[in-house]
Amino acid sequence: MNRFIYFFSGIILLGVLGALLWAARTHQETVQSLPEILARDFRPLLEGERVTDINLGAIEERAEELKREYPYINEVIVRKMNPDGSSTIVYPLFNNIDRKDSPPDEDPTFRSLVLTGDDGNTLGTLYVKISPQRGRFFMLAIAGSIWALVVVSALGFYAIRSKDQEVRKTTSLLEEKQRELIHLERLSLVGQVTANLLHDLKKPVLNIRAESDALPESDVKRTIQDETDLFLSLVRDLHLEGFLRRDRERGEFIDVAELLERSLRLVKYAQGNVRVTLQLPENLPFVFAQRHQLVQVFSNILLNAFQALEGEGNIRAGAHYAEDAGEKWLEISFSDDGPGMPYEVQTRIFEPFFSTRKEAESTGLGLYISQSIVEGLGGTLTADSIPKHGTTFTIRLPLSDEETV
Repeated sequence: MNRFIYFFSGIILLGVLGALLWAARTHQETVQSLPEILARDFRPLLEGERVTDINLGAIEERAEELKREYPYINEVIVRKMNPDGSSTIVYPLFNNIDRKDSPPDEDPTFRSLVLTGDDGNTLGTLYVKISPQRGRFFMLAIAGSIWALVVVSALGFYAIRSKDQEVRKTTSLLEEKQRELIHLERLSLVGQVTANLLHDLKKPVLNIRAESDALPESDVKRTIQDETDLFLSLVRDLHLEGFLRRDRERGEFIDVAELLERSLRLVKYAQGNVRVTLQLPENLPFVFAQRHQLVQVFSNILLNAFQALEGEGNIRAGAHYAEDAGEKWLEISFSDDGPGMPYEVQTRIFEPFFSTRKEAESTGLGLYISQSIVEGLGGTLTADSIPKHGTTFTIRLPLSDEETV
């Protein structure tokens, strides 16, 4: 878009400069051809053999009129050729003696043109003195206009470029803020997971503490080792440390089925008696994305479904390959049979900080960030809900040729 603006502005600038240069050249050509233009006016007025045969008043009137039409003409002199070969100045009527003694032919400031009749006889001579100051003033005005246009255009391009840099800087700041929001949502989700995980692991930890103090090495030692292995296994399977990393993760080809199972384990603490069914075909294509980002999206949607069902109900999670208008997609859906959402809630669920739950229970950023992540992958995240008939979240991720192999 910016290149188009620069190109279009440059074309306009060149057009205006060309028009100014054309005006300057036209002025110069007009000045050069001015004697020929004036000759057409005076030639009919000099028809006749003698001075007494011509209308001197008409010549004077036309000369004064031409000086008003062309302000850069300082002086006009018209000579009438006599039958004996001499010439007489017929305009101006009261010419000074110096002009008679020094004909305009010898004055370099005059431009002369011999006037001839239709029969080829010489009728007289026309002398025109053009003011050089006015010509220079006109050319200076043209040059000044060109320089002013160049300066204004340069300032305009500088302003556009500065604005473009400001927009890019603002965009970069917004992207940084979005990454910070994603990190905050991860921390919120991990906080909920950790609180429930510690509650589930409290008994094995207490058992380790009690028996390690009271019993020697024996079966108890094996019990302690088993409990320790259980603790480490749970922490390792959840990958909490990797999930909390803020470093930009590289994209990779990801098995969506494996990520769905992992996401389900991540929010299993909120599942209650909700039955989750995974409907995944065997030939499901891999997706090129960042693993932890998709885990965050899937776990957020599952957690919202668990909370909406309040411990009772069913969730169906499925995925399938689709083609639409020549484009290849992977569609992942999460459907529950919960209470659904009213229309006014459904239209706002992807707004930041919007939540129907208490402030202490939700940040209102989960679905907003999930949608931002999916859109960053070139896909879409939508929700369809009917009150008392459940809700369906659908994720559409674009597939490249490599991903469909």
